[in-house]
Amino acid sequence: MDTQENCDAPQPAAGITSPGTPMDAQKTVALEAELDALQKEVQRLRSRVAELEGADRSFPERLLDALPSLVYVLDLDEGRYIYRNRELADLVGGGCGAAEGPPRGDGLSPTVHPDDIGRIEEYRARVAASESGEQATVEYRVRGRDGGWRWFLERGVALGRDPEGPGRRMLGSAHDITAHKHTEQMLERSESLLHAFLEYTPSMMVAVDAAGRLLLVNREIESFYRMSREELLGRVVYDILPAPAAASIRKANEEVAAAGRPGASEHVLVFPSGPRTYLSTKFPIRDAEGKIYAVGTVSVDISRTKQAEAERAEMQRQLIEIQQATIQELITPLLPLARGVVAMPIVGSVDPARAEQILTTLLEGIADRQAKIAILDITGVKVVDERVAQSLVDAARAAGLLGTRVVLTGIKPQIAQTLTTMGADLSGIVTTGTLESGIAYALGRRLRR
Repeated sequence: MDTQENCDAPQPAAGITSPGTPMDAQKTVALEAELDALQKEVQRLRSRVAELEGADRSFPERLLDALPSLVYVLDLDEGRYIYRNRELADLVGGGCGAAEGPPRGDGLSPTVHPDDIGRIEEYRARVAASESGEQATVEYRVRGRDGGWRWFLERGVALGRDPEGPGRRMLGSAHDITAHKHTEQMLERSESLLHAFLEYTPSMMVAVDAAGRLLLVNREIESFYRMSREELLGRVVYDILPAPAAASIRKANEEVAAAGRPGASEHVLVFPSGPRTYLSTKFPIRDAEGKIYAVGTVSVDISRTKQAEAERAEMQRQLIEIQQATIQELITPLLPLARGVVAMPIVGSVDPARAEQILTTLLEGIADRQAKIAILDITGVKVVDERVAQSLVDAARAAGLLGTRVVLTGIKPQIAQTLTTMGADLSGIVTTGTLESGIAYALGRRLRR
């Protein structure tokens, strides 16, 4: 019976312990440990996934924050920022990113230059009206935290509607162009200065390239050629100048270009009123690489100066002639002593020019005063050589042809020796040792007549 019952009773499968047995308890502990490990791994993986997802979400923001440009996303309908990067936040103050309760888009108004607010509003209206994502641009000024104005160039594009709301959005990106604006302003001032000089200077100003084509002209050049600036620019200047002036100006330009340094030259230009002389200062013009590509010229009308110089030179010449004549009269005077008697004291050195002057003065004086006796006193002559002696003899002989007797006074021993040595013909000439004796002779002979 017992045996039958034991056979009929169900038997546990091999390897499986029934609950409550020591083997069953060990298996349960192992399964729980494995489950706990799996739960920890799941938790770790979830944390890693969350970490990666968080990194992926913050990477674009970190990238935009690193940009030197202003970047924002704006809800056009509500006029509020959905996002703005750190550069924009630092410029106008406030937080960055997509924090809860973002500032309104018109929050820039207090920092935007008053003259530019309308321009920004018009620009955003253009973006809002764009359905194709076409870009729009605007330039404006924003006051930074340092109080100075900074220029920005912004490009904006419509992003469409917020999928979670009705608002239209736009993406704006602006970069600082302050330095560029300052450069533009400096260039504008330089151009304004150049324009003022070109228009109002009374000098001719021109620049030509290596072929002589006009690159720059001013109003004086237009007046000279009687052509407009548009007609002149690009033309070869040597083709429209008179031939003589063209040749000299071409030569001067080529010399300056070859030497690579400034030079000055004079040129004559013919106007309807007559020729004018110009002093032209020429200088090489170089490109950014230092290569000479043109020659500039500033020409000043010096006609009046040249005329004044010529007049001054003529006046000086006349003055010198008058002075020389006066000096000759002083150093070779013809003195009337009595009626029909004149005297000429000769002092200093006698060169050929002065000998000619003595002869001329003597003969003219004799003729004017109808002198019958002329005294030549050589007491003050320093040196009497054969040339001087011959000049005196020639003067006496010429006076004799006019019917005048010549009395030569102041004869010293060495002078007498020179006259004797050279065999001078003194016939018709009275000689005395002193001027006093010569005057006495002349007056006595006058009385006898």
